Amino acid sequence: MAYADLDEARKHHAALKLILGRCGGDAADLRALVRVIELCRGASEAVEDEYCREKMRVVMEFAAELLAHGDHRKWSRDAVSGVDFLRQQIMNALELLHSRLYSLELMRRAAAQRTPSGLEALQPRG
Repeated sequence: MAYADLDEARKHHAALKLILGRCGGDAADLRALVRVIELCRGASEAVEDEYCREKMRVVMEFAAELLAHGDHRKWSRDAVSGVDFLRQQIMNALELLHSRLYSLELMRRAAAQRTPSGLEALQPRG
């Protein structure tokens, strides 16, 4: 059973990982930032889930810091550069989104087996 909204969010997720994985972060890249914002909004609108929206908000905020300007020193942590810190925060949020989409699909499949349209899954096999 396919879920169009989850599939759509997964497409946005994959594109975000591709774009943000390629960004060097050494200089502003406003074209990439605009695309990231479009993809985050698309993923947020695809799935009616507050948790997913929150993760996309986090990605947008950190991506804005990463892509809008080249000075990332304020984000440096101990031995981790500001660019690496921002990229890690973005990738963490994307991983959490991926996990949430997987969980939503599992919950939907379980609910479908309990509904009248899924009764054939509950009938004894003979």
